[in-house]
Formats: sequence, structure tokens, C-alpha cells
Amino acid sequence: MDLRCLVLLLTSFYSVPHAVTASDWSYWGENGPVRWPGLCMTGKKQSPINIATENTIKIDLGALKFKRYDFAFYGKVTNNGHSVQVEFYGVPIHLEGANLPSTYILEQMHFHWPAEHTIDNNREALELHFVHYNERYGNVSVASQHEKGIAVVAILFKLSTEDNIDITPILNATESISGGVGKSAALKGAKIIPYLFLPKDHTTYYHYDGSLTTPGCQETVMWFILTEKLSVSEQQINIFKMIGTNNGTLSFNYRPIQALGERKIYHHLDRYSAATIHSHNLCFVFFSFLLTTFLFSL
Repeated sequence: MDLRCLVLLLTSFYSVPHAVTASDWSYWGENGPVRWPGLCMTGKKQSPINIATENTIKIDLGALKFKRYDFAFYGKVTNNGHSVQVEFYGVPIHLEGANLPSTYILEQMHFHWPAEHTIDNNREALELHFVHYNERYGNVSVASQHEKGIAVVAILFKLSTEDNIDITPILNATESISGGVGKSAALKGAKIIPYLFLPKDHTTYYHYDGSLTTPGCQETVMWFILTEKLSVSEQQINIFKMIGTNNGTLSFNYRPIQALGERKIYHHLDRYSAATIHSHNLCFVFFSFLLTTFLFSL
């Protein structure tokens, strides 16, 4: 046998354990997160993360502007084997404002159950991702290869005893596609208004730079996690958990928390000013001093 062929054969045989590809991965088992390849394993800016609220940097980054989110859209719901994904038909839906360098176009929204991001180590029942790409790159695949190419707005859902009415049309379609990967269903007789999936107060958010939470985990994502939450019932969550995959039903689909490393997490507060807060603190200290002096003089 040719020596080079022998070397190649031995190299293949004794190579590292089989790494999953983008189309061959799971949230558990032998193709679970610890075996996701490439940046998923070696990256330094991975997502999701835990947001320790005491360590966030309070700042006014500017308001997020949700353009055409208040329009009503027809769409389709797809079981992609890893989540329930919703795509909309019609005019482009835009995200602008904050510290975004450009206009971002909504590609799709999808769900994770339970939530991927945690707040002070508390994990909510559901997390919704609005995935946008920088318009200068033309599509999400190209954008994901460029710094700040992707912007994801995440909404957390806390568990409630009452159903979330706005999510019902999506859940009805979800039940019809639970049986197989790749199945899609139109939102028949119903239009979706993306704005209804934003909390009433969406003026505050956490922001950090991170990655996609699925292979290949490209570190090109600007994350915006809204601080206010929506609600969802356990019965509704159970419908998501019945989604069929190549590895059984999708009882959960969140990636474990990743190390924050040297990254900063910002907490946007509208019209926040450190100087103003500092002056308020000085006034409080001065008032306290006067009150204490007065009391001791009695």
C-alpha cells in the first residue's frame, strides 16, 4: 500500500471522535451540545449566558425601534427538528435604533422551551427569538459570517395558570406539524401581529455580543433580551414538547449556559444618566446629614 494512503487511513481511524454537522445535532445524547463542532466548542463569545443583574452596566443605548411589527401577517409554522419556527409573508419587518449599525430585517421567529438565557440563574418557561439580519448582507446566511451581522431580540415567558391567547394560532399549527421534521402548516384563517409578542413595556433590555445558540454558533450576534416578560401556561408549553424529531419528541431545546468571559452586559434604561443618578445620591446624602444633625440637636 502507498505510504501516503496508509498515513491517511491511520489518521482517519485515529482521529478525534465523530463531530456533529449542522444537520446532525441534538440537544441530548451522543450529538448533544458537548459534541457540537467548531466555534460551539472553541468560541469565546458564545450564547446563551446567565445575566447577573447586579453586574450589568446601566446605560442609555437608545430605544429599539420595531418597524412594521404592528402589521398583521400571514405566515407558516415549521417543525425544523430543533424548534417551532414562524415565517411571515409580506413587506419586510425591520429592527432599528439602539446601537444597531444598520437596519436589520426580520428573517423568522422561533421558540425555546424552557428559556435559554437565565436571569440571576432563574430559567423561565419559554424564550422567543426574533432573528434579524443586517440588510447590507442580503440574507441571514451571509450576514451570520460578518461581525454584527445578526440581531436577535429575545422575549422571556413566565409560567402562568392562564393561557396566552396571542400564541394560540401558532400552537394550533404546531399540533398539526408535530408528527415529522420538515412539516409546515399555514396559519389558516389567522394573521399574526409580531407586536403582540413584545411585552407592553419594551423600553428596557439587556444587551451583549454573543453567538447563535445552534451549530455553527457563529459569534456575530447582537443580543437584546427584553427585561419585561410575557406569560404562557403549562398546557401550552406541553404542546411544544410534543414536537417530533429524529431523536424522539423535543421535550426541551435549550443550549446550556456559556461562559461570559471578558464580555460586558449592558442594561438599557431610557434616559439613564450616571451623572444624574450621582447628583441624586449626593442630594440624598446631604439631606440625610441635615436630618441627622437636626435629630441630634433635639
